[in-house]
Amino acid sequence: MDALLTDIATAPNGEFWFWTGALIVAALVTLCISFLFLKRSRLITDTPTAKIRSAPQGYVELTGYGKMLDGPPIHAPLTHAPCVWWWFKIEERRTSHSNGRRTTRWVTIDQGRSDALFLLVDDTGECIVDPEAAQVIPGIRHRWHGTSSRPRSGPKSGSFGLFGRYRYIEHSIPPLHPIYALGQFRSQGVHHAFDEQADVRELLAEWKRDEAALLHEFDADGNGEIDLTEWEQVRARAVEQVRAKLAEQAAQPDIHVLARSANRKPFLISAVPQEKLVRRYRLQAALGFAGFLLSGSAATAALVARGLL
Repeated sequence: MDALLTDIATAPNGEFWFWTGALIVAALVTLCISFLFLKRSRLITDTPTAKIRSAPQGYVELTGYGKMLDGPPIHAPLTHAPCVWWWFKIEERRTSHSNGRRTTRWVTIDQGRSDALFLLVDDTGECIVDPEAAQVIPGIRHRWHGTSSRPRSGPKSGSFGLFGRYRYIEHSIPPLHPIYALGQFRSQGVHHAFDEQADVRELLAEWKRDEAALLHEFDADGNGEIDLTEWEQVRARAVEQVRAKLAEQAAQPDIHVLARSANRKPFLISAVPQEKLVRRYRLQAALGFAGFLLSGSAATAALVARGLL
């Protein structure tokens, strides 16, 4: 390090300012990264965990496990394993020659991620998760190689899965895997605005259109007509059915949804437990701050050696 700083300090002006500027930029970038990870860890620790049934409307923290919605199942595109979320990338190894030098690099030829809705379930209820724009930390990571642009088989154990022109990468969260989530929570009732008189009139009009069924049900004296007394019975039955329908709707649970926040707060879906996630962010913050100290000290030392400080 001392020899490197000496070389920078004694370099020509253009070279000196290039390397010193690079050290200053590196110091600022690593400082920003450090604060970003520290802020993320504080957000996780300071946000209380809510239960789905009683969660407030707004930005919340939830824990539970993932579950597919009813309907077509979700499968990871490369391994075809069932999951609630997936991401994949396929790369091709390409070789080029220039000025007698051979260069090999990996080029992405296909990639994608799931935007399918799934359920987050805890011991009080369930919540629909919309993963669009979320930062997702997966529970399963696969990386393997093959000889075709689409894998003919899944990840292999041993050295056979390490060679090939194509590289396949797939991340996923399997069903029933524990999930920690931060996002915007909202609830929506499934029942509509209730107007008893209007609903009764609508139901009576529907019954009148089938006169034969109406007479069969309510023409007690068999004279082929609905008299005033019988009509009161018809109306009482309609009121009874409308109120029963209202009671049934009121008993239906609300639909809960977790999605990205409109005010750009972090939207996080993690298959890594909360405690481990906090430790990971704090370690990354510490490494970023160490990078800031190292780069900043080197830039300062170079400026001092040059006599500029």
